[in-house]
Amino acid sequence: MIQDNKLKKCFTIGYGDYPIDLFFYFLQKTGIDTIVDVRTSPYSSYNYSFNRDNLEKFLNTHQIAYLYMGDKMGGRYSSPNLLFPDGTVNYQKVQSTEKFQEGLTQVLLIIASGKRIALMCAEKEPEKCHRFALISRALQSKGIKVVHIRPEIRLQENEDLENELVNKIIDHNQFRISDEPVNNLDTMYEKLNKNIAFKVKDFPHVGEEFSHYPAHDPSSPKKDLYSPVSIRGNTAYPPSTVSDTGSQDSSFTDRHQKKEEQKTLF
Repeated sequence: MIQDNKLKKCFTIGYGDYPIDLFFYFLQKTGIDTIVDVRTSPYSSYNYSFNRDNLEKFLNTHQIAYLYMGDKMGGRYSSPNLLFPDGTVNYQKVQSTEKFQEGLTQVLLIIASGKRIALMCAEKEPEKCHRFALISRALQSKGIKVVHIRPEIRLQENEDLENELVNKIIDHNQFRISDEPVNNLDTMYEKLNKNIAFKVKDFPHVGEEFSHYPAHDPSSPKKDLYSPVSIRGNTAYPPSTVSDTGSQDSSFTDRHQKKEEQKTLF
């Protein structure tokens, strides 16, 4: 196991196209004993080992606890008050919600109990995922040292990733009208947020009314686009190659494109 200071620490990991055995090897090498699943939809149409039931059973068999928290710390939202004008999820607004704060408190309590946890989502690279742009920053503000488990078991501290992205995203030579100091970290996070976050399809443009959206009839069954459905007695999961961000991991896109095109749930 890779040795390091365990105090007030949280890891993150994305599985992408990893075989489940390789994913488990990563957890072993870093001493993870608890996985916190932060996917809004804990299913995968391209990597079935990471469907919630399969993953929980596998991890428990290997003495690793599994906790689903995508209902509190996921990256997909459709409430207009949590979106930018173009329909992109606004992480800063999400952080202030009661549900997110409940999830954050729960994660802090788990860390305080001595568990060595890893936040898990689909994207391999943390900078393409809400686990970095949304959750890691909130944990860091609470005094937690966040470490990302990258491909090839390369560990990267959150502060180092922040500095790397500030240098990559911020144009330090850009002409400024005002002499007011600029918080490059805030600017980086906002730009990254707008670039990677989940975007609501067909969201009204600025100035448009929401009245043309049909009201939900309380008497009709509520449809959950991300829930499993029963087809001829078998349980199938909706396609979930789009993660909690708006991007798709290119490492598996080409490999599974033809398979996904040929597959249909109905």
